[in-house]
Amino acid sequence: MSKMFKTFVLTLFLCVSSGLYSSPDKPGQIRGKLFLDHSWERTIYISLIETFEKEFAVSDHMIIGSSPIDSLGRFTINLDILPKQWCFLRLHIVKKENPPASLIIGGSEENYCFLIADYYSTIQIHNTAEKPVFKNLSVSGAPYLKTFQYIINLKEYPNSINYENSLIEKEFVAEVVAAKLKIVADTCTNPLVSLYSLYQTDFHADAERDPAFYKEYLSKWKGNNSASFQSFRRQLPVTQKPGGLYLFILIIIAAGILFAVTIFLRNGKKRKLKKLSVQERKVFELLQKGASNQEISDAYNIEISTVKSHVSNIFSKLNIKSRKEAINIKKK
Repeated sequence: MSKMFKTFVLTLFLCVSSGLYSSPDKPGQIRGKLFLDHSWERTIYISLIETFEKEFAVSDHMIIGSSPIDSLGRFTINLDILPKQWCFLRLHIVKKENPPASLIIGGSEENYCFLIADYYSTIQIHNTAEKPVFKNLSVSGAPYLKTFQYIINLKEYPNSINYENSLIEKEFVAEVVAAKLKIVADTCTNPLVSLYSLYQTDFHADAERDPAFYKEYLSKWKGNNSASFQSFRRQLPVTQKPGGLYLFILIIIAAGILFAVTIFLRNGKKRKLKKLSVQERKVFELLQKGASNQEISDAYNIEISTVKSHVSNIFSKLNIKSRKEAINIKKK
């Protein structure tokens, strides 16, 4: 066996061994470089945002990590703090002497950007010397990030145009942008990026106009049970299960039937009243007032035995068993 062949076999063995023993579960990173002036703290924070409705919420418990920013503006955030599923993230910096949970929305001092990543993502970002700090941000690392940045640029486009007081032109541009965002949502293969695109539209109103699209969209992502998708499903009329409506209808029907039966039985008793003799009707009137046999006897000057006979006949003809039932029968 030649020396060259031995060297080849040894090299191959070492490569295979290193592959076997390398960790398949290595977390990714967000690395970047930011140009900052002296007014900013040299720390960048990362927040995990549960749903898109909370994108501008800020609190200490939402911040899941941080990284120092060196003198050249470089930072590294290890993503072992993330679950192994797609997450909606926010990076932000704060002004000196401000608490970590500080967000500046809008204006030249805006201090945040959004990202979508998971445990394995490898992302690079850098900015220019412009203000706000995260304006014209360059983001790379995966194709879906270009789509995500395109969505952000697209949603901001209607506000970047001078419409010269033309409401029609503004509405037209907004409709075109919404249509493009909807196409992105339909074609994007990353679930959270896709959903984020829909959230930049008025999907509540659009779901009323185009329920077929949303029904198909939900079917496509039915296996995704993230908090963002659960929140989205709850807001769509096409996802509301008909069980509640059916139960309401059944209750109405049951109540109607019960009411009809009650009326029928009551009217039946009223019809049976006509079968009573004149004397029995007089006795029945006192029965309904709660009179005793003795009181009925005194009122009509008849024997107790006769009263009992009348009462027995009344009970039989009206198909009742007690004076209480007699009291509850309403007469016309």
